[in-house]
Amino acid sequence: MNITIKKSRDTDKRKTIWLPMEEDKLEEVCNELGVKMATEPNCYIESSIDKRFSNMLTDKNVNIDELNYLMKRFDGLSSREIEKFYAVSFAEETKTMEDLINLSFNLHCYSLINNFSDFNKLGKDLYLTEKMAVATRELDD
Repeated sequence: MNITIKKSRDTDKRKTIWLPMEEDKLEEVCNELGVKMATEPNCYIESSIDKRFSNMLTDKNVNIDELNYLMKRFDGLSSREIEKFYAVSFAEETKTMEDLINLSFNLHCYSLINNFSDFNKLGKDLYLTEKMAVATRELDD
């Protein structure tokens, strides 16, 4: 995902980067912007190409390493899981990067209903989300 970052809100020097990226490339970007690797928030997210992501984190200070890790988690999610991620983060009003990372590991705890046209399929999806795994016969019943 393309994200524009700066060292701080007051700095004019910005860089648009594609995350996730390899650690050595991330270190180069940090050196270029003057961002020191630390455990505290160390960069400012100015904008993102994905509007849903922008709504969550734009105008916030975050840790660039955690941001890169979250984007690595996004790479492993299906489009349905990403929709669920955005819906839950909005509903739960997640504020921190730690909460977002934790959410990416706990999406199985949530159900997202976005189509009411097939109640049979909807019921099966909800049942599978609740049980995590069931026999085909049990699911058909």
